[in-house]
Amino acid sequence: MSVAVADNTAFAAMEERLQQQMEERLQQQMQCLRSDFEAALADQGSDFEAALAQKEEQRIKAERTVEELSMQLQEFSRQNDTDNLASHRRPPHLRLEALHLAAGEDTYKEVTQEEDAPEDAPEADTELLDASGNFKSLRSMRQSARTVEFENRDLPLDMWGVAIMTLTRDFADIMQGGEGQLGAILTRFLYAMWCVALNFSLQVAILYWVDLYVVGESVYNIQGEYAKFHHDVFDKHGSFDLGKWEAWGGQRDTLCGAVLTKYVFLSVILFMWTGRMLGEFKTIIRLRKNISELPNAAVGATASFTVVPKDELFEVIALTGGTRFAVYVLVILPKIGIASYLTYIGCVWLTATMNFGALILNALALGFIIDIDLNILEFFLPQRTSANVEATKFAYPSKGTPTKEQDMQAMQRDYLRNIFFFVLTVGLTWTYLMYLQTVIPGFSFDIAEHCGNWFEDRFHPPCKPFESNCFPFGETA
Repeated sequence: MSVAVADNTAFAAMEERLQQQMEERLQQQMQCLRSDFEAALADQGSDFEAALAQKEEQRIKAERTVEELSMQLQEFSRQNDTDNLASHRRPPHLRLEALHLAAGEDTYKEVTQEEDAPEDAPEADTELLDASGNFKSLRSMRQSARTVEFENRDLPLDMWGVAIMTLTRDFADIMQGGEGQLGAILTRFLYAMWCVALNFSLQVAILYWVDLYVVGESVYNIQGEYAKFHHDVFDKHGSFDLGKWEAWGGQRDTLCGAVLTKYVFLSVILFMWTGRMLGEFKTIIRLRKNISELPNAAVGATASFTVVPKDELFEVIALTGGTRFAVYVLVILPKIGIASYLTYIGCVWLTATMNFGALILNALALGFIIDIDLNILEFFLPQRTSANVEATKFAYPSKGTPTKEQDMQAMQRDYLRNIFFFVLTVGLTWTYLMYLQTVIPGFSFDIAEHCGNWFEDRFHPPCKPFESNCFPFGETA
């Protein structure tokens, strides 16, 4: 055991020295590159093309040096029979330095022009961001990853969250080249986006089919029964004929069983459904707010600069204009459209239900449509996808710990917001039933008043619980 501990200690020391040598050599090569490049620019009589060629040659040598050190570390690990695969990942700051090293001439110039200040000198939030809250420059984005504390917010754990993760984190990895894993990243990107498109297509298609084949038939049936009711039981002047009503038979039972005859019962179910869908809209509003509050990336920055790996998390610190547009078009707008369509279909279907028991079943069936995005994530994507979504965060420069007064104000705003949504749910439910329902246009609530005791008695079983001799045999029954 002592020998093993000693080997592990020696290996750790060797690994630390190799890692330190890699960093030192990389920093030296970068410093040389910068010095040579600035000298080439300052010397007007020198050959600029030759300076660029020399810089490129030195960059290639630096990369080869890093590769050789990495191979030595792997060989040392293999000889000591030690699993050190995880340690080969470069630290985030080396990864960023390598990105700047391989960046284009314009990007390199912009970064080197700002190198007068110390690299790790802390900057205030107001110095990193401009007046509108957007990053000033590429260096300010890189500096924020080191010196600024961020507050994280979660992505939605569904297919819409997968879409946001793919458009930000995966696209950033593709822009970086994937560190030798471009094929795997492209596979994840393309299949995830295919599942996002499948989710949208299925939700729209199922909503259309439910509206056509299920809701349409329910509305057709109740409108037909109500038309017969007015035709057979009333005279041409609109006077109710009790005799015809009593002789109407089974049709009378069917019409009295429509949920429209129980206004309060239907109102409660519609209230719950409307509240459920307003909860979806609250989620959309919160997501749009999170996206809109992310700063814009600096001018010239690509998607690779907007995602920063930190403590096994991937923080989205900014959005480029293209990424922000794609998220709005592929996530926010489809969610609003689907939620609006589903809210309308659900209200119509519940109102047109011809059976009280079916009302509850229909309400539960509507939840199946809402959960399509969750089902696709669970059934058609690997489990690591959910973990990747959870590890991807929206990151905002921290404003510090709120005071007790600020916390109380925030709590009050939250409650006032939810009180508003509660009142809105009540108002929408009442407005729909009184003015907006199209199941029976102009419905005058003239069915329930004719459904008397003969109908109400069926909701009260004649045999009470634990009653004996309730079902006699023969003529005494």
